Amino acid sequence: MSESRRVMLVTGSTDGIGKQIALGLGKGGARVLVHGRSRPKVDAAIADLQEEAPGAELDGVSFDLGSIESIKKGVAQIKEKTQRLDVLVLNAGIFAAERVITGDGIELTLAVNHVGHVLLEQLLEPMLVAAAPGRVIVMTSVAHTRGRIHLDDLTLEKAYSGYAAYAQSKLANVMFALSLAEKHGPDQLLAYAVHPGVVATKLLRQGFGPVPGVKPEEGARTAIDLALSDPPMASSGAYYAEGMQADPAPAARDDATRAALWSETARLARL
Repeated sequence: MSESRRVMLVTGSTDGIGKQIALGLGKGGARVLVHGRSRPKVDAAIADLQEEAPGAELDGVSFDLGSIESIKKGVAQIKEKTQRLDVLVLNAGIFAAERVITGDGIELTLAVNHVGHVLLEQLLEPMLVAAAPGRVIVMTSVAHTRGRIHLDDLTLEKAYSGYAAYAQSKLANVMFALSLAEKHGPDQLLAYAVHPGVVATKLLRQGFGPVPGVKPEEGARTAIDLALSDPPMASSGAYYAEGMQADPAPAARDDATRAALWSETARLARL
């Protein structure tokens, strides 16, 4: 496949918002790497997307964001497929009603929604910086405003609820985007956090029940615009909520907690 097009990877893009982001990027002329946990799901998603966007250049990678070893193998897959990476959209997410600990000793929601994405970005960061500037778009949620980073108990062993774990992971997402923006000049890397709105997806049904939501294509719009805009439509570190630039929760800007979370995440991810 040609490397003349900009290359963009979207995690969790076999359905929901992620699939719509992949579609929009493909229609926008990017070469898109579709990611999912299983190869059959990835192949099925690519077939669907190819029907909707016949001219799109699509490829697939499959790995489990809840496993450090699987992520490392996924990065090897990505590097086999491309020498170039312009945009990384960290979209995959879960809501776990029951507390589950991964084989790496991390609570599953935190592992998939935050730690796995941090590890993936850090391993791919040299490629993103080489794009000068690469872009990282972290999909988060308004739930981050009700989240708290339990630094003394990130796996929520003392008091677990699905919502507390989800909200903590979404606050961690915003903090990660802000930290990336802080650590890199805008000529190297641009980082954004996006709350897409309440979107009718599998995660919404599983985590929150019969709640009305907008269509996934509407939820995907801001991430697509941030990825494709030239020149960039916002300064690095910007947070978007339902299509508008906004202020994240004050907790996201707590420098001491952000620094401590970065260190603890690096330890959990074995960076």
